[in-house]
Amino acid sequence: MDALESLVRELVVLVILAVVLELLLPEGDLRRYVRMVLGLLIIVAVLQTAVGFWNRDLAADLSWVTLSRPDQEGTREIIREGERLWQLGQTQAMTEYEEGLARQIRALAGLNQEVAVADVDVRFAPGRTAGEPGRLEEVILILGGEHGGAAEVPVGAQLGSRPAPDPEAVARLRGLVADFYGLTPEQVKVRQ
Repeated sequence: MDALESLVRELVVLVILAVVLELLLPEGDLRRYVRMVLGLLIIVAVLQTAVGFWNRDLAADLSWVTLSRPDQEGTREIIREGERLWQLGQTQAMTEYEEGLARQIRALAGLNQEVAVADVDVRFAPGRTAGEPGRLEEVILILGGEHGGAAEVPVGAQLGSRPAPDPEAVARLRGLVADFYGLTPEQVKVRQ
């Protein structure tokens, strides 16, 4: 109600001022400019009142916002749940990374026709800080299996026995894997 009274009061003053100025000013362009300025003042007065009315309504809608202390136990529970989910995600990502890297090394070793690799095991050193991914520490190549179907069996060999792989071919394979992943040859181990 106060805003409406204030608006009416301002409009009356502006209209009286417009009438007085129109009587005092001579005929010409100056009178049109004064009318335009007074018209703009009336528009500003009306808009000012309307904005004040809207701001009051908006403030009433934001009354639920308080600056009181948050629920600390609820906050701790949310943080614990977030840490648990983060740890779960880290573990899952690391597992998938290890599996993908093992498949990649197995495929790389499969390009070598001299030594058959049945499986690959990778081991990571833990990261220095929480959240830092581990560093590839060791690759274990498990020899066995056959390349592309039936293996060549030397004449006189017993069934079920496999010939030992050529040590030089195994060393070349270790060197290839070590070079490809930036490891030392000692970090690439071979088991049969």
